[in-house]
Amino acid sequence: MAFSGRGRDFLKLLIAGSLFQIPTFGFYRFWMITKLRRHLWANTQVEGEPFEYTGTAKELLIGFLIALAVLGPIYIAYFILTFMAEERYAFVSVPLILVMYVLAHFGSYRARKYRASRTVFRGIRFWMKGSGWAYAGRAILWDIATLLTLGLALPWATASLERYRMRQTYFGSVRGDFAGTGWTLFKRGWRIWALGLVVVAFELALTILVSSPSGMMFLPHYSVSLVGVMILGFLVIVVAGVVLLPLAMAIFTRWHIDGLRFGDVTIVSKLRLGTFYGLFFKLIFSSIGFAIAFFVLVGIATVLAGIFLQDTLAALKSGEITVATFGIGTLIVIAYLFFLLGFGVLQRYFLVRGLWAAVVMTTTVANLRSIYAVVAAGQPAGLLGEGLADALDFNVGI
Repeated sequence: MAFSGRGRDFLKLLIAGSLFQIPTFGFYRFWMITKLRRHLWANTQVEGEPFEYTGTAKELLIGFLIALAVLGPIYIAYFILTFMAEERYAFVSVPLILVMYVLAHFGSYRARKYRASRTVFRGIRFWMKGSGWAYAGRAILWDIATLLTLGLALPWATASLERYRMRQTYFGSVRGDFAGTGWTLFKRGWRIWALGLVVVAFELALTILVSSPSGMMFLPHYSVSLVGVMILGFLVIVVAGVVLLPLAMAIFTRWHIDGLRFGDVTIVSKLRLGTFYGLFFKLIFSSIGFAIAFFVLVGIATVLAGIFLQDTLAALKSGEITVATFGIGTLIVIAYLFFLLGFGVLQRYFLVRGLWAAVVMTTTVANLRSIYAVVAAGQPAGLLGEGLADALDFNVGI
């Protein structure tokens, strides 16, 4: 496999798309996502043959609106129940959380179904069968098992769900499969699971120490020690995340790619652990640099505003609302949006485009000739799943 896309081209699409989201109140993201997908798909080749993404921004927009029509009555019912049972707000919120949880699993399967059916290679469409509700039921049962085993069942859950998805996935008339096993994933990642339990136990111990009355006897200067304990807990979480998250992603990604099958076609990954750490540290340091540059510019703008807009700032402090004060408020909101969108650009550039390119360049496809006689089949999937993924805000990356 090969990837020919240039980073600056992807970055231009990202920056332009992010900026256009501000005057369009976020609706331009459907066009931005479509352009990003077409860029990634078109620059990914197998034996020199590129993939093609055939989805459109209009489809994404319609899917989002359909999802809003589905979710709207749920939110209205939740609002009415909350208003009627104000004293039991926490209890009333449980059904909403459960509904959203089920819809998240349903939507993730349908979103994958949509993207597969909009992916074409050598004129042949990928497509999927299967029910989103059946997948959601399987995923919920595996989530319960994972919770009851403190995460121990996660490798087997991941293997089972991916096997279900791949066996419902077709390239034309050729059916997909997944050869990865939970035991293989567990052997590669059990140390991460063990270290994760240690971190959780440590955080629980710190919480008990600072929240229980008996913990005060161990903290002579309680207020000062409390701050120190909280900082220590935060640092442990950050260090554990920086160390364990890239390692877990690397192990999972190689295991996942190595298990993919389409007929007799096999796929092998040589992705290195250092690639994940490199991308993560690039994201972290670029985010820090962006935040510093942003706040420096905000500081300079504040000083200049204090010099040239003294009357307006005085009116703002006194509570008077003028056109100028309204303009300042608008600029503050826009600056806040720039700040959030900037982090989104960095995340997509390094963890979406960077990881995509790294995975493609280290992946080898074998026995491709075995599907040369594949026959076109399947139809484009519906739009609801992709819309739910966007409306529920779990559609990470692209």
